[in-house]
Amino acid sequence: MESNWDKYGFSCTMGPKLRELVQIQLVDELNSLLGMSIKFDFDWSKSCIEGHNGMFLDGSLENYSGIILIDKQASIKADGWMDFIQEGDFFLAYWDQITVCHNNKELFSKDFGISSIAFDLVPEELRWHLK
Repeated sequence: MESNWDKYGFSCTMGPKLRELVQIQLVDELNSLLGMSIKFDFDWSKSCIEGHNGMFLDGSLENYSGIILIDKQASIKADGWMDFIQEGDFFLAYWDQITVCHNNKELFSKDFGISSIAFDLVPEELRWHLK
């Protein structure tokens, strides 16, 4: 796998399929939390390793902090820390913590822990370790 440190920081070990899945899941959750439908660009360049790791699809990942999202108009910016659940074929990336600003004013903040939106996507038999 080609290293692209400047662009992806510590998340450079994720392959294109895994990165696409993670980004789709994180944007879907964030849009649900905000009650909006916003297209975001990801900036992984300052991503930092924060805990457990795993292998899925075409790469490896960890729960990263320092993930930046910016909307296409550059008026909404988010900074967060992701986590993930991986059990067999089930994989879910979610925001462990995130702060969203609109024109540099805080719009939304979520403290550490899985949101009810992400929790509802986890199969019943895997929820025991989330409580």
